[in-house]
Amino acid sequence: MTTIRELVAAAGGLLHKRDLVGHGATDRHLTAAVRARDVRRPRRGWYSTWPSTDPRFVAVAVGGRLTGAAALALLGAWAWDRRPPDVVVSVPRSASRLRRRRGVRVVWDGGDVVDRGGTATVDARDALARAVVEAPSFEDAVVLADWARSVELIGEADDRAVLGRHRPDASGLADWSDEGAQSILESAAGTRLRLAGRVVERQVVVGPRGEAVDHVVDGTASLETDGREHHADHFERDRRKDLLTIAAGFVPCRVSYRQVREEWAAVQEAVDRLVGLAGGPPPSGRPEARLPRVLGARGRRRWRLGRDPGMPRTRTDFALS
Repeated sequence: MTTIRELVAAAGGLLHKRDLVGHGATDRHLTAAVRARDVRRPRRGWYSTWPSTDPRFVAVAVGGRLTGAAALALLGAWAWDRRPPDVVVSVPRSASRLRRRRGVRVVWDGGDVVDRGGTATVDARDALARAVVEAPSFEDAVVLADWARSVELIGEADDRAVLGRHRPDASGLADWSDEGAQSILESAAGTRLRLAGRVVERQVVVGPRGEAVDHVVDGTASLETDGREHHADHFERDRRKDLLTIAAGFVPCRVSYRQVREEWAAVQEAVDRLVGLAGGPPPSGRPEARLPRVLGARGRRRWRLGRDPGMPRTRTDFALS
């Protein structure tokens, strides 16, 4: 006989009473399952196998669905901070009888968001649109956009529309991100170099078997970002790629996770010197003109973007700035 727990687990960890009744469960069966702690009830009528600390459980208990960075974390989104993101709960604008919890923020979304997604989480792209505008820094927002490209959550056809769903200026992240970033190290390093005025190309092929370097800076120096997870067993391969990089005409530089995370000033100085030695330009100190200007914090926003370069200024631009 299939148990209540098995039915709920098969549904992904959350199931409504009506669905369980449809499988033949009675009130007695449900009560016994809860008492035996086979399942938990986050809210009346709902049964779950998730622990009560699971952010999805919390969202359902409040009366909505998980959104923002906490929803993306469940999908493996890149983030510097290892701590669980704050729980943000999406509810319809007509929602009532919410059960507020300390440290949990509720946001009211329109029907387009309500109609998408699952039972406990909003559509991943809606979560992304909220997460980027609520990111603690501009770099964190670009990291999320780069991750979304890497897992094909967004692409050139819809990146601006998705990233700008909650705040139109966030659509400019499409210019700052690209599909070449394969890790948080590559994403952060590329963004920092671009902020310093460098022109960065990602995943430039240097070898006959498709070997590619993470970044080529101003067409002269390469920067490889080596996380221990993916490079600990590839010593010989990485040295061979350095030789291929030199043969392709680029001056190589290889840095670690800790150097990117904690010693970036030294990395930036080394890259500047290597570009200079290779005959490249000095750092301009300002991002390329094609990139939307990064603005400071305002209100709850920790970062904002100016208009896309070359776009005519319209009456609505004044409201969004």
